[in-house]
Amino acid sequence: MTSDLDLNLTAFDELPLDTLEEAAGELHRRIAVAMHEVGDLRADEADLERRSPRRRVAALAVLTELACSTFAATAAGVAPPSGRLDRHPAAVAAVMYGAPTVSGLLHRLEQDRRMLASHARGLEHRLGERAGGAWPEASLRSVLSEVALAVPAECAQALDALLHSWDEEAREAAERAIARDQGAADL
Repeated sequence: MTSDLDLNLTAFDELPLDTLEEAAGELHRRIAVAMHEVGDLRADEADLERRSPRRRVAALAVLTELACSTFAATAAGVAPPSGRLDRHPAAVAAVMYGAPTVSGLLHRLEQDRRMLASHARGLEHRLGERAGGAWPEASLRSVLSEVALAVPAECAQALDALLHSWDEEAREAAERAIARDQGAADL
């Protein structure tokens, strides 16, 4: 995602991997439910931050894929990717183009989440090591906490807020229509 989370994630770093994976799965489920409610027709409507639901989820997918590449590089003993690709609009746009439907994007995100969980399990004994690359000062465990929990939570909250605002707008429009209709009936 494009925001910089300035959170202390050390509490998450102490969670057992099973718990972390379960929580991440629940956050992704919340994102999927929200995105299905948004639907393909409204997925590109911007919110108050001028970011569409599709862009938010695509950015999460790019971030998750970057984390997967970082974990894979650690496992292979090679240098991890050094740039924050998840912050580049072209990388996010490419994922949006590659998964043009809500269902396709959610499928990709779920695959990425599972791939990250698999990498984390394979490197469980090394999660205290420095991630390097895009996260030069963070441990692999901190990267996992950020990518699997903190950023998906931020995404889910933003989608929930957007849906709530759309519900409010629809309710207010319905109330105006009822008031208008009642005014016309009084004539």
